[in-house]
Parts: sequence; C-alpha cells; structure tokens
Amino acid sequence: MARILLTGASSFTGLWIAEALAAAGHEVVAPLTRDADAYPGLRGERVARLAGSAERVFAAPLDSDRFRDLARAGRFDVLAHHAADIPGYRSPDYDAVAGAARNLAGAEAAVRAASAGGCRALISTATVFEPGEGGEGPHAPAVSPYGISKGLTGQALAGFAAQASLAFGRFVIANPFGVLEEGRMAWSLFQAWFRGEPGRVLTPAYVRDNQPVPDLAAAYARLAERLLSAGEPVRLDSRPSGLVGTQGDFARRLAAEAAPRLGLACDLVLNDQVDFPEPRVRVNAEPCLPTGWTGEAFFDAYCAYYARLAAEGRLNGPA
Repeated sequence: MARILLTGASSFTGLWIAEALAAAGHEVVAPLTRDADAYPGLRGERVARLAGSAERVFAAPLDSDRFRDLARAGRFDVLAHHAADIPGYRSPDYDAVAGAARNLAGAEAAVRAASAGGCRALISTATVFEPGEGGEGPHAPAVSPYGISKGLTGQALAGFAAQASLAFGRFVIANPFGVLEEGRMAWSLFQAWFRGEPGRVLTPAYVRDNQPVPDLAAAYARLAERLLSAGEPVRLDSRPSGLVGTQGDFARRLAAEAAPRLGLACDLVLNDQVDFPEPRVRVNAEPCLPTGWTGEAFFDAYCAYYARLAAEGRLNGPA
C-alpha cells in the first residue's frame, strides 16, 4: 500500500482517481483549496463523496504553508498533481501563460517538501490536446491555448521531479465521461432529451477518444503502481484509450444506451460539419477497457445520474 497526496480531487476526474487509488489499496490524502462549506452544487457532491475514499484536508492550496507542511510530514510515496486551471479553458482567448503560472504556483516548493518527506514519484495530469499528443506524433501542435498551458505545466513538473530525483509520470486524458460530470457534450444531449427534443451534435465528424471515467481512473492507479515498482527514478507516460470513433458515432451510442433505460426518444440531429478548426483525429493509444467490456453497469449508473439531475431540476446549466 502506498500513501498518495492527490491534488484536484474535487474535480470530476479527480474524484474518480481518488476512488480508484483507494480501491487498489492505497491511502489517499486529498488537500482541497477551499473551506468545507465553499463547494456548491455538483462539486459539493463530489467533495462529500470523496470522504469515502480519501482523507480530506480543507483550505490547503498548493501554494500554502499548510500544503507544504502536509507534504513534508505526511510520508507520502506519490505526489499526484491533478489540479489544473479550468475556468474559461475552452475559450480561444484563454491565457496559456497565465494558466500555466496558476497551475504551477507553489509547485516547485511542494515537490521539494514532498521529496524531503520521502516521496518517490510525481505524477502530472496531461491532456490529449497539448503539444505532441493525440496520436499525431511528437511534433503535433497544441489544439488550444489550454493545451499549450498544460504542455508548459507538464514540462515544468518534469523538471522539478528531476531536480528532486523523483520518478515522473504523465497521465494523458482525452474525453472522460461518467457520473458526476458536468458541462460536457453528453450534458447537452441529455438536456435536450429530457425536454423531449432531439440532441444536436455540432461536430460529428471529429474522431475523439471518449473514456468511461471508472476505467480511466483505474489506469491512473496502475501508472502510480508502475512508478513505485520501478525501483529507480524513471519517466513513464500513460495514454489510456476508451471508445474511439467519431463524435457522431459516440452520440449514437449514448442515444442507444439511454433510450431504453430512460424511456425517452433520444433522437439526434447531426450537423453537416464543414469547418475543422481542430485536428480531425485526437486520440490516445493504450486501450483501458477490459476485454469484453459492454458497459452495462456503467450506462445503468450514467443514465440514472442524468435522470436524477433532471428530476431535481438541476439539468439546466450550460453544457
């Protein structure tokens, strides 16, 4: 069993990573940036559920004495820096340099503190939309300013790990989906279906990698274990892949799974896509779904989640 210090655990993927690490037998400590009563809505639900898999430490942002004291005294095996600067990340006006600076505020000192406490590995969360990712080769450009910021963040963290003689892992995320998500393509589809309208897919021709979040998180736990079992400071990249296909095909899969479970029509309108400001294909290369995966239990829980949000009148926020 390893002790793992996980930032970003209040996020959608962060919660699932905490649960996967705990399910694998590891002890997870999750420093959160705000006080306990400062997490509304679905983020508050995630923070409450997090108590089942991690020790929560409130009001401990990365760039704080509280975080550094925790990292130094906690005898952690892994510092897992999953937190990222998210607000406005889809905007073409997102400030990549400022975003990277926010991601890295306090990171170098935090890595030094963790190393002083006996930490052996650092994991950085990356995105398939940053430079050199997506199956397009090492010289692939970033898809967005946010992708640039994540690339800069990862490069800096790799340097901090090398300075502290820590093993370093990059965990590359594509398009996760699952229970307790918000504001994603599926969100807009379920919004329309519960209104009795067809769901509209604006970019059906893009080929993307949609990852069921429980299996994505399990791949994260495996990366942590590989880093710790290496016996020396190594560099490992993990690029877990889920359901690869066009976004139109993914929408059809969601509709086919949701219609019988929800008793809704779940019709679709696919846009005639002619503009491609992003690369047509952006996917990972390492399948993370178990052999024979059908998704029955996953889609049962996924559709029940959206049914609950609709019944509670909470499915009205923007996608």
